[in-house]
Amino acid sequence: MREFEVGGRHRSRSVGFDGTHRDGVVVTVGISVSRSEEALLLEDLYQSLHTYGYDPFRTKSRDLDLPPGEVIDVLNRCSGEVGVYYHTDGVNLGYAEPTHSAMILRELTAPPNDTVAIVDGADGHAKKLYRAADGIGLSPPPVAHCPRSELYFPHLLLADLAAGVIADKLNEDVTAFHGATPSDPIQVLEDTTPSSYQGDWNKGYESVARKSGRAPEPPFVQRRADSVRERVACWFHGYFGTTNGPAPDSDSVTPVVSRLQTLECREVATWLNSV
Repeated sequence: MREFEVGGRHRSRSVGFDGTHRDGVVVTVGISVSRSEEALLLEDLYQSLHTYGYDPFRTKSRDLDLPPGEVIDVLNRCSGEVGVYYHTDGVNLGYAEPTHSAMILRELTAPPNDTVAIVDGADGHAKKLYRAADGIGLSPPPVAHCPRSELYFPHLLLADLAAGVIADKLNEDVTAFHGATPSDPIQVLEDTTPSSYQGDWNKGYESVARKSGRAPEPPFVQRRADSVRERVACWFHGYFGTTNGPAPDSDSVTPVVSRLQTLECREVATWLNSV
């Protein structure tokens, strides 16, 4: 997988974010991986979830009915780093998710000169993350936005799946993670509810709500992908999805299969070769 080119600089890793709001509980998950670690995660997702109907670059999280333990097992095997924040008193997801994401960036390995943050959706979601980061005094890496990001990047799919599983667990027992000590790859697993009116949570949330702070627009490559092969090409080249714009120059999966085989991701390579 080739490095991302964002903000005029090549970047070897990314932090992908996704959040969910279920019955008053907001959960945000961030996963930091190198490009090679993305491939290893893709192999694990395929091996673990294919029997439940998961096809890489084709299946959205809402179309999967998965045992929660399978999702958590994949998360715990992730070669990168994971951060989780949650809030349980009915806050606005549109403000909470970027605030949590900025707080996660502070906890994970995300050197600004070698990392890109990826958020799902349109450019407004990227602006919210910048504003939350500004509110807590963090200089973030450049932020790229990608509609339907879970179809382009395996760690965005895993973040989406994990956020849902954790939210469901919290709705069963709001104290489920109280006193939990995170272990690798999870670097932080914290409840921000007690900090509703103080600290980084309050500063970031207010900054997003008031639309204050800087919100730059670093250049990055976006391509429209209407097929699995085109999304595979985008992933391989480090392109981000868009609903408008040109398609990738080629939808050949040959270089992707070759790279996956080199990384010993043989099962997903075989599947991709048949697409």
